[in-house]
This record gives sequence, structure tokens and C-alpha cells, in this order.
Amino acid sequence: GNFPEFTRPKNVGSFSLDIHRNYVNDYSELRYLSMPPEASTSGSCKVNFDLKRGVSRVVEKDEESIRQKMLDDLLRWILQERKAEHKNIIDHQHPLRPLLVEFVCYRGLLTLLIETPYECQENWTILATRFQNSIYLWQLKESKKQNGSIAVQKEKSIWGFKFEQYLCASSPNGNPNPNEQVNTNAEFCCVLKTRIGGLPLLYGAEVDAVTKESQPPFLDLQNFVELKTNKHIGNEMQQAAFNRFKSMKWWAQSFIVGIPKIVVGYRDDDGIVSRLETMDVNQLRKQSTDCWKSNICMNFCLKFLKFVKECIPKDSTSNDHFLFEFDAMSRVISFRNELGETRSRNLLPSWYVESMQKSA
Repeated sequence: GNFPEFTRPKNVGSFSLDIHRNYVNDYSELRYLSMPPEASTSGSCKVNFDLKRGVSRVVEKDEESIRQKMLDDLLRWILQERKAEHKNIIDHQHPLRPLLVEFVCYRGLLTLLIETPYECQENWTILATRFQNSIYLWQLKESKKQNGSIAVQKEKSIWGFKFEQYLCASSPNGNPNPNEQVNTNAEFCCVLKTRIGGLPLLYGAEVDAVTKESQPPFLDLQNFVELKTNKHIGNEMQQAAFNRFKSMKWWAQSFIVGIPKIVVGYRDDDGIVSRLETMDVNQLRKQSTDCWKSNICMNFCLKFLKFVKECIPKDSTSNDHFLFEFDAMSRVISFRNELGETRSRNLLPSWYVESMQKSA
């Protein structure tokens, strides 16, 4: 089918998570892109960044606490905006001031859905609950058992954080400081609102950096960039593999939040980045049409959201939870009532539900 209606994502707010992953209502973790001067015209240049520098001193995020917190940071932001009477997301005609959106989630979940039509290996499980007129979605991830390939993945992800340190400054006129300790907890998160096929969505997205000329508040993410590292692409086979797998992931992540450019650092196996290239997100889609089609990706995402809406009873409450499970082998999505077996608490904590039920 044709590409579904998709309105340009509007940035309706933001928050920071500090080095201890505490919620802070400010721009303290916003980072500014600071490219080497040689890259000024083309966005590309030669560099020499060692991604292994200081990696023994890394502070890693506690995945278990993220699993426990679920949507809590985003929910905190919603309560704060409801108090501030945020016109874009709160229904002022209604005495209870509910949300004006049908779905609340994080960008990672939308990216997951967009990629699903081409996913042949990874299964996924999504937990959903309905409250007032919105459905809240959260991807359940199992705690990963430590093994060789996980250790390699971990190292690569730390390299990604180190790469950001080489290109990001904490103020518009500041300089990057790659000697700083890498702390993977800190992040700056934008909250976006869009419509896919007429369904209004509210979602949080961790963002890497904004161009130096930009000043908050940001109406959209046009001036933000995504930062990525990739192994040098030296032959047609490697290029084909990139177009087949990675380009869709990169495109989905940036497209769904309206980020137009990706700065890529090409590295070797020892973590040395020798070249930077600025990529156009739209170009990723164009160069990969033999491998994946963006309309198929987005139509699936819309179809799934509609399916969730149909499956969850209108009269269910925030105590009722539902599971949507995708099996990559059979390509089937199943739906069932979740009876407390996958979680230690409700997706929506009582402090959120109670606060949303009081008139603002």
C-alpha cells in the first residue's frame, strides 16, 4: 500500500536523566554537535578517534533498573505538563484533563514495529495497558545472559558513547572532551507528538546532539543529528549487508522523530575511527529500496497499533495488562491477557494513576 499519513513529529517537551539516571526537568544533559573544522563544507573528513580510550573507567547503565522503571520517566514528564496545562497534549474540555493521544511509548518500541516486516530472527513481547483514553506500550526484554557475543555487543555500544564524546560539547561554545569518563546513564530525552494514519502518538526519544546554532525550546528535531559508528565499508558485499540490515534500523530511528541527518564514524576492528561522513536520512531509504520498503514498514506499524486498539477492551483499567507476542519464525503476532506473570508491578504506577484521576 501507499505510505500512510504521517505528520511531522512535533517536539512538545524534554527532560534530562543525570549520571545516576535521576529525572531532571531541564536541559542539563543536552549536547551540542562540535564537528572538526575540516568537515565544515561537506560534513565529511578524516579523523583519528580512539574509541578504546579510557574505556576501563566506564560507568554502565543498570539494565535491571531500566526494566523496573519502565515508562516512569515519561509519566513524570506527563504529570508535570498536565500541571502546566500543556495545550498540545492535554484535553482542556474535559474536567479530568486526560491526554489527547491514543498511544504512549518510547521511540525504541516504534522502531521495533517499523522493522518487524523484515525481522526473521528476533522475537518480541509488548506489554500494553489502557487508562482513560490512551494505551500505554512497553517492550519487555529478558535479562541478557552474559556470553561472548553479548560482551562484544557491549564493547561496541561503549564505543558508540565514546564516539559521542569526541563530537559533543556540553555548551554551544564548548569543546568536546574525550578524556571524560564515559557514563552511559546520562541522556537527554525529547518528547514528541505525531499522527500515524490519524492515530495520535506521544513518545519519548533519547537524542544525541543538536547543532551549535540551535537554542531551546525546539519545535521539532530538524536541527538534531544522530551519531553512529560503523565498520569501514570496503566492498560491495559489505555495502549490500549494510543496505539490507543496518540502513533500515538507522532510517527508522531517525525518521520517526524527524531527525534529517546522521553523522557516521567509520572504524576498524580496533576501535579507531578514521573518517566521518554526514548522511542524509532520506538517502538511506533511497539507496536500499531493493532490500526494504519504507511504506511496508510504516503500514505495518500502523496496522499493529490499530490491532492493539481493537484487542484491548474499552472498559479495561490500568490494572488490566495485555501481551502482544511476535514470533519471527512463524511471523505470527499473538495476543493474550497478561495475568501478572511477566512483571512485578503495574505498567502505570499508583502515583501516576491517582494523580491523573484528580482534577488538575
